[in-house]
Amino acid sequence: MTTEAYRVARAATRLKAAFAVAVGMNLVEATWDPSGLVWAAARLAATALFTIALVAYAALRVREWRRTRGERP
Repeated sequence: MTTEAYRVARAATRLKAAFAVAVGMNLVEATWDPSGLVWAAARLAATALFTIALVAYAALRVREWRRTRGERP
């Protein structure tokens, strides 16, 4: 496995973790109505983490795709 493949795998793991946190927060909000400044800050943080993880994963996948596409004979 190449270094680039390890980076993509790590990005995928981070994306999975961010997704799990977002789903968990949605489940909490569905069963209980948390409110307040702390909850709003936590939601914003989770949103930012998920967005950053998604963009990083997509960018690495596109970069890997372009690299492998360019290696064809």
